[in-house]
Amino acid sequence: MVTWIFCLWVLLHHSVLEALVQLPADESENCSDKSQKISFSHSYKIDMPKSSQIKVEAVPQPLQDDSNVPLATDETDEGEEQNIIFRHNIRLQTPRGDCGILGQLKGFLERLEKMEMDMINLRGLCNPQRCCGRSQGVSSCSGHGTFIQETCSCNCDEGWEGLDCSRPLCPGNCNGNGHCIAGRCICNALYAGEDCSQLLCPQNCSGNGVCLHGVCHCYKAFTGEDCSEKRCPRDCSGNGYCDSGECYCEDGFLGLDCSKVRAPWNARLLKTTEDSLAIGWDKMTEVDYYVIAYFPLGNETSVKQVQVPKTDITYEILGLLPGTKYIIALRNVRKSISSDPELLQGSTAVSAVGAIWVTEETENSLEVEWENPETEVDYYKLRYKSLLGEEKEVMVPKSGDAKSRYVITGLKPGMQYEITVISMKGEMEGKPSTVNGWTEIDCPQNLVTDQVTESTASLSWSEVQALIDRYVVIYGSAHGDSKELSLSKDKSSTILTDLRPGMEYFIYLWAERGTQQSEGRSVKVLTELDGPTNLVTTQVTEDTATLSWNGAKAPIDRYIISYASADGDTKEISVGRDKTTTTLMGLKPGTEYTISIWAMKGTQQSRKASTKAETEIDGPKNLRTDQVTENTTTISWSKASAPIDGYILSYTSSDGEKKEIAVGKDRSSMTLTGLKPGMEYLISIWAVKGSQQSKRTSTRAVTEIDTPRNFHVSDVTQSSAVAMWLPPDAEISGYLLTYQEPDGTSREVLLGPNDQKFVLEGLVRGTKYTIYIAAFKGDRWSKKTTTTFSTVSLRYPYPADCSQMQQNGHASSGMYTIYLNGDVNRPLQVYCDMTTDGGGWIVFQRRNNGQLDFYKRWRNYVEGFGDPNGEFWLGLEKLHELTSTAPVPYEMRVDLRTSNESAYAAYDLFQVGPSRDRYRLSVGKYKGTAGDAMTYHNGYRFTTWDRDNDIAISNCAMTHHGGWWYKNCHLANPNGKYGENKHSEGVNWEPWKGHLYSIPFTELKIRPRSHSFEPIFGRKKRSVMLKSKKARV
Repeated sequence: MVTWIFCLWVLLHHSVLEALVQLPADESENCSDKSQKISFSHSYKIDMPKSSQIKVEAVPQPLQDDSNVPLATDETDEGEEQNIIFRHNIRLQTPRGDCGILGQLKGFLERLEKMEMDMINLRGLCNPQRCCGRSQGVSSCSGHGTFIQETCSCNCDEGWEGLDCSRPLCPGNCNGNGHCIAGRCICNALYAGEDCSQLLCPQNCSGNGVCLHGVCHCYKAFTGEDCSEKRCPRDCSGNGYCDSGECYCEDGFLGLDCSKVRAPWNARLLKTTEDSLAIGWDKMTEVDYYVIAYFPLGNETSVKQVQVPKTDITYEILGLLPGTKYIIALRNVRKSISSDPELLQGSTAVSAVGAIWVTEETENSLEVEWENPETEVDYYKLRYKSLLGEEKEVMVPKSGDAKSRYVITGLKPGMQYEITVISMKGEMEGKPSTVNGWTEIDCPQNLVTDQVTESTASLSWSEVQALIDRYVVIYGSAHGDSKELSLSKDKSSTILTDLRPGMEYFIYLWAERGTQQSEGRSVKVLTELDGPTNLVTTQVTEDTATLSWNGAKAPIDRYIISYASADGDTKEISVGRDKTTTTLMGLKPGTEYTISIWAMKGTQQSRKASTKAETEIDGPKNLRTDQVTENTTTISWSKASAPIDGYILSYTSSDGEKKEIAVGKDRSSMTLTGLKPGMEYLISIWAVKGSQQSKRTSTRAVTEIDTPRNFHVSDVTQSSAVAMWLPPDAEISGYLLTYQEPDGTSREVLLGPNDQKFVLEGLVRGTKYTIYIAAFKGDRWSKKTTTTFSTVSLRYPYPADCSQMQQNGHASSGMYTIYLNGDVNRPLQVYCDMTTDGGGWIVFQRRNNGQLDFYKRWRNYVEGFGDPNGEFWLGLEKLHELTSTAPVPYEMRVDLRTSNESAYAAYDLFQVGPSRDRYRLSVGKYKGTAGDAMTYHNGYRFTTWDRDNDIAISNCAMTHHGGWWYKNCHLANPNGKYGENKHSEGVNWEPWKGHLYSIPFTELKIRPRSHSFEPIFGRKKRSVMLKSKKARV
């Protein structure tokens, strides 16, 4: 009842307020982590008549919401109708970081919108103007229809709908292709127009066609539902698919429009016969079948064609003409389209000959015959080859008969040959026909008997050429007995044994292979008589030999014995046929005899039996010692009369050492060497011949005492000398040393066996002495050994410079050892110039080939470098020692040379200071032809690239490539860069050649200024401290 009253008095007023708080438009895809909340407020106001029995409460309190969105309150006038107000406050809090909630919220809003539409309908039903419970009200139907009182409803005009006809209708109700909103059609995606009746085309045909009724009609060059694709040539002929205007063909098709079928692959000829050709090709999966066309070359009109299933990859074409060349075309077929042909050429074989056989065989020929083929041929090719691989070929003309034949000559005997006959037509060959043939075995040739004895015969022959299995020999005597031998095929000789002496035999020989046998050859032979055997020498003396033997079996007349010595003396004796022993007399001693014996019967002679016999030998006699030295002795003897091989000489020392040597048979003397001095030896000798040995003969010998060895004199002074030696090998008692004074007086000194040196004192200076020494034992003396020496007569035993070396007699330039200040403990190797300007110069610098780099460090210039025989620098420290510590001043000379000029510069003073003063230079007055360049450098210190001691701003050694006593910088630069002609950088001597010429040869030298033959330095006498005996004169 209340509901009915409520609907009856409902007012046609509806207000809906919605507030959406914090719902940004663009955050549906960017979910922030901030909490989002959505609040909906709805207010539904329904005006009620004041006369209504329904009491409506005033506007409720607004919702408390953080969004501060005010709700419509609509104050009610006391005099007006009452209102029914529905208020909804929906507050949603979105979860943090959940994007999925937005989709759910959208669905919720749609349901809310539906609820609002239901409220609008409800409001329409409860509108007081339409309420059927009010008798005096007439509905206006929103001005778009007629109100029907009986039904309490509106009959809407065309184009409107709803309970109160307030909603306009869309045209055609949008034809089901959209939805109507406020009288307007909102079309679906594929439709357009006011009533959504027009069907749209995809992508509006992409601008490449015309849209009719929703279907694109593409221009000629395009295709596809939306005309966006380019059309391919001929639409790929239905054999592929099109992509971007390009055809992608199915397997088996090719071409821009896929209209061609892929041709067969790897077509080849497999087999040829007389009437068929077999071909093959590689399998292709995308093919329906194959087509093979063929015809004889030059006769295209007779072409034939055959279809082959796709499963086959070979085909044999039958029924062809022999010896004919054919053209074969193979095509693939797919979808009734044929590919381009794959062409082959093939020829059928020429007809083969019929039966073939060998009709005649000889040792070196074979005759072969065959049946001619039925088809026409030009000629025959006949090949024959042996098992050895030798092959030959001949051409045989065709024959008009039914058969052809050919004789093959020049073959090897006993050889199997393979014979092949081939029919030929032009260049084409028929099928070969083959037969084998054997040539006959050749017979052995040159059958001879080489050696014949009483029981054997040596048989030889020339080998046959044929390959055989064996040789067969049959031999028999006149008495009828015979034997057969089978011999190896490699044999060419044999020895027939067990023959009877003096018997005639017939011998036959032939070759065999299997059952094949060659012709035979024969020969006769007569065996010899048998002779004596087992000849031996039973006893031998110096002049006799006794023989024995076994007698011959055959009846004989006598025996003949022959014996010959090595020197050719031969004798023969006759012995009775019953004898089996005899003694040969009158033989030579130590001689080998060759003895032979044989039997005789008439003029027939048996083979000989031989032996050797050697008479005993006599030994050497009269052994004596002829000469004896300290390590040798010579012996002699009388030779043995017998022929011998040689002598054995044995000698044994008293200390038990024994040696043996072989001596030639022609020797009668011998010198034994390598003996020990002062030793007694037992010497024996005997003759030998083979294993024979004569009696020995012996003697004794004692070797002399050997002399002292390496006798020499050392440490010679003006008045003394030391004589030294090594002891002899022999045991001795002592030594006797003898020497002679200048006045002829001889002095002797007796020394003990252990002495090895002796000091001679009190000698005369500059005198030549000859001394002798001999060793002795008992009354036996060794030979004397001698040596000579001269006492010292030099003015300068330890010369301090080249000047003193020259005064000691050295006149040649070269390397010498001098002694600084004459000190024997301070030797120095220098190069002395003994020829320039009187000689006596110490050369301290030389440049002559440029092979040595003079751009050196300070240390190198201090110590010196190079080879004094070539380019070198002696050294600053040595120059200081020579020029600053000597008792007399030194002078200097500079020699300069080119290829055709020379000059010199000399200074009467040259001195180099100590290292602490950087080797400061002092030079004296100049004379010469080269000009004075050294005075400019006088008083200045030495400079190298790593030690700058000059007065220039820069380092002169570095800029002028050398080391020198630079000032600022130089007039002389002998240590500059060799061959360098740049200003001041080469080997310069400015007064002579200027600064722009590098001089190829420089030599700097010094010597004492008082160069003469007078002594300069005092010398200390040396004393020889020898712990030996001394002799004073």
